[in-house]
Amino acid sequence: MFVATLVHTPELCLARKEFIPETRLWIDGMEDSAKKLGVKVHGAYSCPTEHTLYFVLESDDFKSITAFFSGIMLTNNNGRISPVNPIKVSAEILIK
Repeated sequence: MFVATLVHTPELCLARKEFIPETRLWIDGMEDSAKKLGVKVHGAYSCPTEHTLYFVLESDDFKSITAFFSGIMLTNNNGRISPVNPIKVSAEILIK
């Protein structure tokens, strides 16, 4: 599992007129792209006032996650992609 946090400046906002065509293309193709890459999208969220996007993703490898965020998602955002475990799994590993 991975949690991705993508942040952009207001100047690079995906909702700006000049970015809307590419943004729509990415959003409309998100599910197909994920399926092709073997990525399961558990959730995709935005906080427009903070210019931040959040994704909860599942994949067997980081390479697929990177490929999923191609195009405008990489060029207009700074990202942090964190591998995560369900809390019970982490507890089993860390609390013995």
